Amino acid sequence: MQFPIGDQMHQLSIEQLTEQAAELARRAGDSGSAQVSELRARVCLEIAQIKLMQADQALKTQEIDLASKANALTEKLLKSNEETSKQSEESAKSMNIATAQLASSTNSLNWATWVLVIFTAVQAFIAIAAFLKK
Repeated sequence: MQFPIGDQMHQLSIEQLTEQAAELARRAGDSGSAQVSELRARVCLEIAQIKLMQADQALKTQEIDLASKANALTEKLLKSNEETSKQSEESAKSMNIATAQLASSTNSLNWATWVLVIFTAVQAFIAIAAFLKK
């Protein structure tokens, strides 16, 4: 097994680096240079740790971006709800005005109906009186 050097190590995945470290640790007892194998295994693990921290940082950055987008959408929703609330309030005021006008018209129609009933009753009395005079 050839030990990767420099940029070759950075191109390996985290899994490959941990496998490399494990292989080097197994060979440490076989080789005359146990310290070199142990040092290489530590380097592999440290590079794997750096890659894990970079991946964690990238995930945290994505999480912050998503939270920011969610906040922006929440603000838009809040503004939309406020506009809808204002429109509903204006509609309710208009409905109250229309209801008051309808009540006023109904009251006027009620008075007009009573005037018509009285007028009709007076005509009926006049007609009965005229009929009785004949």
